Amino acid sequence: MNIINFINRFPDEASCVEFIKSQRIKQGIICKKCTGIKHYWLENKLSFQCASCGFRTSIKSGTVMQSSNLSIRTW
Repeated sequence: MNIINFINRFPDEASCVEFIKSQRIKQGIICKKCTGIKHYWLENKLSFQCASCGFRTSIKSGTVMQSSNLSIRTW
């Protein structure tokens, strides 16, 4: 993908978050604390919350972006 196509596909941070969120949902999210598989999305926190124990998993958790302070779009 070249830079023009990238900018057209992901014009802002929200579109990047939505794409990564959909990819994470497709792969399945497993809670690190209780290994639960049911999660719901917390829009204001940009994270998934386990329906069983309430543990939160950020959108960047488990990716190369995990410890970075850069925005998702910058990555």
